[in-house]
Amino acid sequence: MLIQLKIENIALIEIIEINFEKGLNIITGDSGSGKSLILDSLNVLFGGTNIPLKHLIRPGKNHCAIEAKFTSSLQINNWLSSNGFQSISSVLNIKRISSRKNNKVLSKYSLNNLSINKKLLEELGRLLIDFAGQSDTFIFDSQDKRRLIIDDLCSQELRDTSAKIKNIWEESQVLKGLMNKKMESLRKQEENNLVIKQMLKSLEEADLNSSKEILELELLEKKLINNLEISNSIQSTLGNLNNFNHDEPSVALLINQSIKNLNRTAEFDLKIENFREKLLHIQTYVEELILGLNLYIQDIDNHESNLSDIQKRLFFLKNLERTFSLDLPQLIEKRNELRTYFLRTDQDNEISNLENQIKQLQTNLNSLFSTQSIERKKIAKELQDSVISTLRNLGLQNANFVVQFSECKPSGDGIDNINFLFSANPDQKLAPLSNVISGGEMSRFLLAIKSSISKKPNTFFLDEIDNGLSGKSLFSLVELIKEISKKQQVLCITHQPFLAAGGLAHFKVSKKVINGITYTSISKLITKKQRKHELMELIGGGSLEVNDYASRLLDQAA
Repeated sequence: MLIQLKIENIALIEIIEINFEKGLNIITGDSGSGKSLILDSLNVLFGGTNIPLKHLIRPGKNHCAIEAKFTSSLQINNWLSSNGFQSISSVLNIKRISSRKNNKVLSKYSLNNLSINKKLLEELGRLLIDFAGQSDTFIFDSQDKRRLIIDDLCSQELRDTSAKIKNIWEESQVLKGLMNKKMESLRKQEENNLVIKQMLKSLEEADLNSSKEILELELLEKKLINNLEISNSIQSTLGNLNNFNHDEPSVALLINQSIKNLNRTAEFDLKIENFREKLLHIQTYVEELILGLNLYIQDIDNHESNLSDIQKRLFFLKNLERTFSLDLPQLIEKRNELRTYFLRTDQDNEISNLENQIKQLQTNLNSLFSTQSIERKKIAKELQDSVISTLRNLGLQNANFVVQFSECKPSGDGIDNINFLFSANPDQKLAPLSNVISGGEMSRFLLAIKSSISKKPNTFFLDEIDNGLSGKSLFSLVELIKEISKKQQVLCITHQPFLAAGGLAHFKVSKKVINGITYTSISKLITKKQRKHELMELIGGGSLEVNDYASRLLDQAA
């Protein structure tokens, strides 16, 4: 329960401190006095946005603070332990301090003087306090909150099932993300392999054998281009060496004649024989030289037709170098590299394994989804019956309420899309709440559903939930609020004297203007006289009849 609330520099409030009690706590005051600031401050304390940041801090001030003390419970202690808070106290001191700096509002949150983040505080707030008022549209605004209403009523077994679903769902999403990454990696790898294969094919078809092939071909090309000049030079040389025209004696002819001359005198002197032998060797060498030159000329004649092929090959090889930005030796090296380069990977197997894991998780999820949905529908039926019964006790005799289920896209929350359908009259078709419910009906519906789902030992804050009701409907609502307050603390803002008289504690909110500045204050009405006076103001008048009626209300409530 909420023990104490301190508010400093919030909107119209300069500073107030309220000490609440068990059971029903009534809050009254004139319209515009600032009653709802108490509810809004509690909402803001737990990260809510009932008060916009720009209006949060009181004009002329640079900071504000909201501090609330709650009694703890076993449920709260378990939550604290599971969220890393080791020191467990019987009293929770929750504080929010907000400061204005450079036109921005910055806030710090603490729990028993330990820093706590906003998300955790919002979660804790849902365990400590619950709000309801005619402006509370969460029931038809939020699919998540409607689902949460059903899940909060479920057994521990189903809570465990829901926890398993969340864990398995998260695991499957992680695996799906990993599989998608691997599939994308494999796709890029296959694209890369295709490029590699095309390059290897081009290099293989090029038939690269020698790293010096271009140099050799260039020399051969140069030679073939200059074959005429080479041929003429060789023919001239051959003419000098072996010309049978006696008018122009050749080397071979002169050597032959010289040998004949020495043959006639060699027998007279051994030295001449030696000279003759040397000439014979020279003759043999010249004949070999002539033979070689003749063969070379024949070779030139045979290669003249190959010049075109050589030039085509040179063009092809140089174009290959330009295409891959590599010279011929590097191209040969790259080809040899690519012959052995095939990305050997187990990614296909990894993807297959991931698909199998995801499939197994999905099978488990489908089974758990079915179990969860069946249990939710059972709980929803119980909630329907409870709400309808309460609504009829509150004067809506013909009211009907149905929790409608439809299947939605699977998620960590299951496969159930939940809607609340309502009709107040027998000739009215069931329709979503927002389409058909009036303000007075909404008050009773909210109280009916809140009382039906109220299993937590928290604080229940009602904001003018009795607005627009009177007579039997009001009486039934007050009785229900009193019944709820026996099990948990209820804070109730009201303008109804009949409800205000039933409070175990009564607080009055007042507003006054001093030197042009508005101040909101709150005081606890302790004596019967103080309470009777406030009831008379709510009734409207100071006549004897009003005085008697206020007294009777207090006596009946006692």
